[in-house]
Amino acid sequence: MSEPKKLKLRTVVTTDGEIDDMDSFIRFLLYSNDVDVAGIILTSSMFHYRGTVDKPAYRWTGDTWIPEFIAKYGQVYQNLIKHDPTYPSPESLLSVYRIGNVDDVSDMIEETEGSNFLADLILDDDDRPLYIQIWGGTNTTARALKSIQERYEETTDWDRIKKKVEEKVVLYIILDQDGTYGDYISKHWNIKTLNDSLNFGYFAYGWKGLPEVFQSSLNADWHLTHLKNKGQLLDQYALIGDGYYLEGEIESEQFGQQEWLSQHPDYETYDFISEGDSPSYFYLLQTSLRGFENPSFGGWGGRFKETSPNTFTTNQTIDYNPYTKRFEQEYNFYRWIPDIQADLAARAQWCITDDFKAATHYPQVKVANKDIQAEPGQVITLQAKASDPNGHSLKYHWWCYHEASSYWDFSKIELESDVFRLGDKEHVSSWHSKEMAIDWALPLTGENTSVVQFTVPEDAKTGQIMHMILEVSNVTDLPLKTYERVVVTVK
Repeated sequence: MSEPKKLKLRTVVTTDGEIDDMDSFIRFLLYSNDVDVAGIILTSSMFHYRGTVDKPAYRWTGDTWIPEFIAKYGQVYQNLIKHDPTYPSPESLLSVYRIGNVDDVSDMIEETEGSNFLADLILDDDDRPLYIQIWGGTNTTARALKSIQERYEETTDWDRIKKKVEEKVVLYIILDQDGTYGDYISKHWNIKTLNDSLNFGYFAYGWKGLPEVFQSSLNADWHLTHLKNKGQLLDQYALIGDGYYLEGEIESEQFGQQEWLSQHPDYETYDFISEGDSPSYFYLLQTSLRGFENPSFGGWGGRFKETSPNTFTTNQTIDYNPYTKRFEQEYNFYRWIPDIQADLAARAQWCITDDFKAATHYPQVKVANKDIQAEPGQVITLQAKASDPNGHSLKYHWWCYHEASSYWDFSKIELESDVFRLGDKEHVSSWHSKEMAIDWALPLTGENTSVVQFTVPEDAKTGQIMHMILEVSNVTDLPLKTYERVVVTVK
């Protein structure tokens, strides 16, 4: 089977330089072959800013860490391109790094190199969507948009320019971290915005609140096995109690120090710290199960609901957690953590071997028709063709993503609030149902083979949708998984 052409969505990372941003950025570099990196911009947030003559810096970690990490990426680059020649060169990544608005929280008064660079990307002739990841504050993005508004609002081109921007830009915001989205962007622009103000926390400082089965790939043993001694880039990946001291950060956030570890006895040396910003690019990967086609589909980047025109949030969707036997708003993201971590473990091997045959690679999978129309009562047969680049045996698993489907109605499920732990503090409310048993009543035949059959329910109504997910993974010590999603719409 010939390898399918890779879809690469165009994206800009904006980051404020917290320790979890740094870990997210290291992982992002290992996935830079799966996106088109148009820009990397340092910005500020309510948690980190450089300061001014009149206002001291707050938790500012400097502006050299991104070039330093890109240099470490350069030391494993020759190995990485043996596994995928489309990895961008370190020089190309460094060429799109800019410093944006960093002096203060919500700083957008002055144009900066970063804001002007972003404005030029927004206005260029590339018609593809531009996904702007907001790991810190939205202020540099707001300044770029403000510059465009100031430049064109009083001209005859304004309606055309505004329409172009609103059709091109997509924002993925991780925890709105300054006031510029609410004070400026949302008031002046109708831009598609995905806002994750909660679910990211379970891949961040709140991971200890996960069920035990989901913590297993975030604990010390996992990191010692899969990330340690995997090359110069992953040597920079920060872990609890690893001895790393982050210059500029406050003492209470020095997770690498033994003093912090001694004050938090529920953690072990080399436990996970946080990657709270990673869902914003997980959303763009092909492993996101077509999630980028529609925010309601769900995948590695979370499952969203449109809560106001063109604004989507993860905090209004619920998935059924079989481990707790209840619907939870946060499970639509953290259900994927074992897959996310297994994927990283396999890619980590790419950093230390230049032998293609010595590492695992993604199964090549093809399903002929990914969008099907069907009648109620119709028997549907879905067939996959798959091969493995290294000749490994393959495992198949088909399942229905009921919660993303519209055939099942979850609107009458009663939810109650709970407390979400973010590190040591309890301060975010999440929602879940009481424990309940679920019978989805959609039997599958051949769910662990390349061919699956099921019958569209007789009572399915026109326009209702069912999402069928295929997972194909190699049988090896470090498996990689390829997904396909088939959307079945009732005629």
